[in-house]
Amino acid sequence: KILESKYKFEKVITLIDGNKTQMFKAFKELSKITTDKDYVLIYYSGHGEVQGMSQQRYWIPVNGSLEYGYGDWVNLSDIEVYITDKISAHHLAIISDSCFFHISTKGSSKYQKNKTVQYEKLLNKRARLVISSGFNEPVVDTSSDKHSLFALSIIQSLKNNKNAILLREIFTDMELAHSGLKQQPVGYPIQAWGHGGGDLIFISRE
Repeated sequence: KILESKYKFEKVITLIDGNKTQMFKAFKELSKITTDKDYVLIYYSGHGEVQGMSQQRYWIPVNGSLEYGYGDWVNLSDIEVYITDKISAHHLAIISDSCFFHISTKGSSKYQKNKTVQYEKLLNKRARLVISSGFNEPVVDTSSDKHSLFALSIIQSLKNNKNAILLREIFTDMELAHSGLKQQPVGYPIQAWGHGGGDLIFISRE
């Protein structure tokens, strides 16, 4: 709601209690409407799992089996195919409020990383970013609000912003919100996805 009402997001694709097929249909739709000039935010809130000797990570759809092996979990490596090959975007960020979320990619990026803090330069540079509510661990999913503490800290940052705010600044607010907890959110760029030193910037309609 806040992305549509306060920020200049042209289209929000919402999937509530989706199964595996519906989740990939949403990614397919996203791949059809985006261009290399767009700014894309993917937000997942739900259960996650890690499985096997290779430590494969999964998102668990609403109808996912309790045990691994029935083909109804979503392997994050399949999501990476969309991120790297199918979804065109200048800036792309994944925010995941789930257990055991971590992206580990191999290979080097063909894009040069340039560090800068100026918003104008950050807008011009490509960005491929991930923020998750935890690393290889169970995460807190409750707060005094109907949202998780992770989601609530993001919403509050977006509500309090009167001009423009970087995703990295939102992440700093999240770290402060979780400062009294053992579980800490993590954020990092993905060089192998083509990160070029940019950042996702939320610009308020105000």
